[in-house]
Amino acid sequence: MSGKPAARATDPTACPIPGHGVNPIVSGSPDVIFDGLPVAREGDQTACGATLTGNLISNVLVNGRPVATTDSLGSHGNVVIGGSGTVIIGTTVTVAEFTPIVPLTIQQSYNEQFELLDAEGEPVPGFSYKIVTPGGKIYRGVTDSNGLTQRVFTSASELLRIEPDDVV
Repeated sequence: MSGKPAARATDPTACPIPGHGVNPIVSGSPDVIFDGLPVAREGDQTACGATLTGNLISNVLVNGRPVATTDSLGSHGNVVIGGSGTVIIGTTVTVAEFTPIVPLTIQQSYNEQFELLDAEGEPVPGFSYKIVTPGGKIYRGVTDSNGLTQRVFTSASELLRIEPDDVV
C-alpha cells in the first residue's frame, strides 16, 4: 500500500507513559471532515495531553498543517494506531506529463430547406423535386404536407438549385 489511513478526532493513540494507555485524538480540523470526523493535523491533541508532532504527511496540508495518519507520533512518544477506513494518504508524488491544450476546431455546417407555395401562397404537398448543389450532389424527395423539402446540410455556404424531378 502506498499510503496510510488518515487520522481523525476520536481515532486511538497508544501512549507509552505509565497510566496513559490507549486514548483518542481529541482535536482536529474545524472544517475538513473525513468519514464524519475532523481530520487530525500537526499540533492537534490527544486525551493524555500529547500533541501530534511526528511522522506526519508534509505534502498534504489541512488548514496549513501537515496531516496525521496511522503511525504518526505524539509528543509523549504515543503512536496513532487507528484511522479512516476510506481515506488513505501517502507521501508519494506522481507528476502527470503535461498535455498541451488542443485548439478546438468547430466545423461550421450550413443547412437549407425549401418551401414550395402555389400562386395563392398555399403549400404544395406531394411535389417531386431534386435539389442540386454546385458540386453536383443531388438530393431527391417529395414535399411534405406543408410543402417543405428535406433539409440539405453542407459544410460551406452554397447556392442550391431546386428543380422538378420525374425520377421519384
